Amino acid sequence: MINSKQQITSRGIAQISGLEIFNKITTYNGEYVNWGNALSYGTQLASDLTYIIPDSAFDPQSDALTQAPPSLLGVWFRYNTTDGSNYKGTLPPTSDSGYFTFNGASSGSLISYGGIYQKMSTVVGNEYKIDISNTINYSNEGTLYVNTYFARYSDSLGKTSYKLNTSKSITYPTLSNADSILTSNFIAQSPNDIIVIYFTPSEASSSISITNISVKEKQEYLVPVSANDIFGNAHKVLRVAADQTLSDV
Repeated sequence: MINSKQQITSRGIAQISGLEIFNKITTYNGEYVNWGNALSYGTQLASDLTYIIPDSAFDPQSDALTQAPPSLLGVWFRYNTTDGSNYKGTLPPTSDSGYFTFNGASSGSLISYGGIYQKMSTVVGNEYKIDISNTINYSNEGTLYVNTYFARYSDSLGKTSYKLNTSKSITYPTLSNADSILTSNFIAQSPNDIIVIYFTPSEASSSISITNISVKEKQEYLVPVSANDIFGNAHKVLRVAADQTLSDV
């Protein structure tokens, strides 16, 4: 006769649920940014739509998204500042020979902003990881940012605006002992979160390049923990409760 309080048989068979032990396996799958490989994109970036940031803009990134929102899914858009009383001018980012190239200039307290942005297809509440592959750069100084934004309606503006969700950066120069990949994680806040990558210099003239931009979705799986007994037989590892008893079956 089997006692109802007995949880595991003498043969190691669980008689109630919840005794199994699992390992959590985390992977990142899919690709949620289009044309993230600079080699594949060729020189196309030079032909993509470019928005010129007005000198009166409070924040170049928000201004670009609000005034020139990415109307198409999976398409790169560009922006850059010009010389004025608030910003230094620079050329918009370009692509060629396997590189996305970002240019920058500064003069006194004035610095330039130049970047690219794309609307992605995302699932609200899901986590994603951004990986940006950098290149060795010994001589240029500045900061490369990767931000994510989501759209929301602004009562004060009377139209859709964009709220910053996450921000990560890497400073240049990048030497051989630096991280080759800039990684940033974000939880999607809308069905179409936006990735923005831009560069700001810290010297009179700078130019940096990246090779690949990747966005993957985080996925987690539970895998039963197994072990080998003294005879080399594999079996599941079960929990041991304080009041556990073994049956004779």
